[in-house]
Amino acid sequence: MTFTKSFDCYEFYDRAKKGEKCTQDDWDLMTIPMKAMELKQKYGLDFKNEIIPTDKDMMEKLFKAGFEMLLECGIYCTDTHRIVKYTEAEIWDALNNVQKEFTLGTGRDAVNVRKRGVGDRRKPIIQGGPTGSPISEEVFMPVHMSYALEKEVDTIVDGVMTSVRGKPPIPGSPYEVLASKTETRLIKQAAAMAGRPGMGI
Repeated sequence: MTFTKSFDCYEFYDRAKKGEKCTQDDWDLMTIPMKAMELKQKYGLDFKNEIIPTDKDMMEKLFKAGFEMLLECGIYCTDTHRIVKYTEAEIWDALNNVQKEFTLGTGRDAVNVRKRGVGDRRKPIIQGGPTGSPISEEVFMPVHMSYALEKEVDTIVDGVMTSVRGKPPIPGSPYEVLASKTETRLIKQAAAMAGRPGMGI
């Protein structure tokens, strides 16, 4: 099997404009649940009381089921209401060429993010934050500072401002750009005030 061109964001964009049309309700309520039930039966997936399976045979079955789901279902693009499909070669290319190590943050606050294997005893990177949750501009900085103050938290995954200068950040408007810039500035200020100016965001 030969494959030379890696799947990139431009290819995703092109396929998201041309893929099979599908409503979000059909995707969420029919396509994914039905395929999940089919694969559960096909591979005999049963985690019993384990949230994360540790049985190697079950882990292998779960991987195969996930791979098959991605291959057959693809990914739903909510912006274009179309399905982006991948070939088997493209999925393997992405799995085999994943970046194994990178740094988040700067200076003494930098953390090295490494690929972890099954049973890896190294401490995982802890990413704290409201993670895309809507946060009012009045409490935006204090909320993020509360995460930066936690010693266990290595990096911040930020929330989203519900308004900026009292206006909603409507997509495509200047307020969307202003909100994005303001979010970054306030989170950096919050991390600095917590004594972690180089914390990754």
